[in-house]
Amino acid sequence: MKKNLLHYKDENILQSSTGMIPTDVYRTILDNVPLVCVDLIIIKDNKAFLTKRKNKPCKDVYWMQGGRMLKNEGIEECGIRKAALELNIPADKIKITNYLGTFSTEFNDSEQGASSHTINVTFQAEVDADISLGFDHDHSDGKWFDINGTIPTELQSQYIHHPYIAEILKMIEPKRTLKTDKIKVLVTGASGFIGSHLGKRLKKEGYYVVGADWKSPEFMQPNEFCHEFLRIDLRVMKNCLQACEGIDWVFNLAADMGGMGFIQSNHSRIGYNNTMISLNMLEAARHHNIKRYFYSSSACVYPLHAQDDSENTIGLKESDAWPAQPQDIYGLEKLYGEELAMKYAEEFPQMQMRIARFHGIYGEQGTWKGGREKVPAAFCRKAAAAESVFEIWGDGEQKRSFCYIDDCVEGVIRIMKSDYDKPLNLGSEEMISMNDFAKLVMEIAGRNLPLKHIEGPEGVRGRNSDNSLIEEVLGWKPSIPLAIGIEKTYQWIKEQIKAEKQTGVNTSVYSESTVVVTEASDINA
Repeated sequence: MKKNLLHYKDENILQSSTGMIPTDVYRTILDNVPLVCVDLIIIKDNKAFLTKRKNKPCKDVYWMQGGRMLKNEGIEECGIRKAALELNIPADKIKITNYLGTFSTEFNDSEQGASSHTINVTFQAEVDADISLGFDHDHSDGKWFDINGTIPTELQSQYIHHPYIAEILKMIEPKRTLKTDKIKVLVTGASGFIGSHLGKRLKKEGYYVVGADWKSPEFMQPNEFCHEFLRIDLRVMKNCLQACEGIDWVFNLAADMGGMGFIQSNHSRIGYNNTMISLNMLEAARHHNIKRYFYSSSACVYPLHAQDDSENTIGLKESDAWPAQPQDIYGLEKLYGEELAMKYAEEFPQMQMRIARFHGIYGEQGTWKGGREKVPAAFCRKAAAAESVFEIWGDGEQKRSFCYIDDCVEGVIRIMKSDYDKPLNLGSEEMISMNDFAKLVMEIAGRNLPLKHIEGPEGVRGRNSDNSLIEEVLGWKPSIPLAIGIEKTYQWIKEQIKAEKQTGVNTSVYSESTVVVTEASDINA
């Protein structure tokens, strides 16, 4: 297919006006696609309206040859303008609420004499409550569908040119009402490892859980860990304000982070992204009078000089964080976030603050490949996939302690419910060297590969948690030994690799670790 490259004098056209479309996606749409379709899925009373007309998956589909209609307006503005004309209502009565995705389709329509590759940019939209759409009942042009439903078999032929519509129906987010007597909690970073497990536990305990993240969950469905899922960028203040509306408690776990290879290769972006999230979420929580706020910190806040001896590693006490000298920007911004959170609590006492410093949390249903994974997942992956040697960054004498995810979630909930408002370590005191850890994982896997020490990000020489304070104030201590938790983790990762291998993936590459850059897109504010 020949691509028409568009060259705009006004670079602003390459910015999504609502901040919903990632910049890289937006640029690809405008520069490389000959035919663009903007779909506005109109939502009313938790139902979605789709028309039955050929090549038009919803009431508001507009075609732009080569993107030329976008020269003086963005995709969102074009969609709203055209929708207003077709519905015969003012444009300011239409509001785009979510970017659902960008879908690629091929169609051949003999009636229209058209055959083309099409990009379908799809939004969820709503109109003001005082506007009547005339769609209150099914009619000749369309039908209301239940959100999270499917297209009935007898109607599927009428949507044959747009098979992604069935997928969209499952992605639509109902308008938030939060009409519930339950405690309403917001978990940010809900698609992540700790966030998804925490949300699942909170939902099981009877809380009303709203999850927010800039990415979709990888290993769970949203309804497993939350009642509502908001796919939003928390670097943007208006999104944080939206997420906090009507909420009682906030668990702020959102962060751009990963293992040591990722942390030590993305200082500037990590510093910017995480600081913006922390600033925005604290201020949005204050604005909405949040009653209780949990800030997720990290063992990375501790100074380098207290962790530079692998032979004489001692447990880190909470008071050891000062004077500050973290190894990297990630630790520094986490320490700053702690201090800012405590100042908010001092100056706005209606918002109680709770803080935990996570130490090496691991377990199933977490990142295990791609460069963001941490040591436990990376070692389990290597033990399952390596064929000749087991690679370790550095000399392998670095020491760490690791805490199983179930113990972590229990600790987070206890901290949140407690009256203790200063930082607490949340980790295990069961320390192990990387060499011994590799041998433990291989023993579980039934492997006996030689260790190969290679150059790579090593982190500090020794880090261990001192749990004396959290045991004193909360009576919490981890209950899952490393050998048991890592066996559970290994078996899960082994099954992930097996499933990929069955689809033809070359899993031998999983014997190595890589260093990657952040996947967070440029901010569109």
